[in-house]
Amino acid sequence: MPSAGRTRRMQDPVEATMRSAATLVLVVLTIGLGACASVPEPVPVSGDPVELGRLTGEWGGDYQGATSGRSGSIVFKLAAGADTAFGDVVMIPRVRRESRLPVQDPSAGLPTPRTPEVLSIAFVRATGGGLSGRLTPYRDPDCDCMLHTQFQGRIRGDVIEGTFTSTRAEGGETQSGTWKVTRRKP
Repeated sequence: MPSAGRTRRMQDPVEATMRSAATLVLVVLTIGLGACASVPEPVPVSGDPVELGRLTGEWGGDYQGATSGRSGSIVFKLAAGADTAFGDVVMIPRVRRESRLPVQDPSAGLPTPRTPEVLSIAFVRATGGGLSGRLTPYRDPDCDCMLHTQFQGRIRGDVIEGTFTSTRAEGGETQSGTWKVTRRKP
């Protein structure tokens, strides 16, 4: 018999299982979301204070590869007076190339589809009304080779437009394209 003032409730086995499952799902989601969140690496920027002032703000836009046909988005943010910014480029393959996917045993299921890849900006330099820089080398999804990408552009108010050239680490073949970002209004 329970003591006065204290009642003990027997937990239904189905309810206990449901609570355990819900708790497990929450733990897995929390760990999964934490693993997906990444802290972007700072991007070194250089130039005289007037030129850097022209880059202050949050920028967003896209690029289009004339040679590769790939496209993607660009984000870049520079705080006033800072010598580092934050930004990246998201590369979206034009088509899923089955020939580039690993051969898989049919019993292992379907191959993993190509997904967008986030590329890091290595540095940006602002001079004479323009800017230049490069991306951290990355693996091209079409040739499965390393690419080195350099970019340049002209700053015109709240718009920066430019070109980029990507060169294979081995063989020296190049790809080119255009890009454009616009300063976001606060």
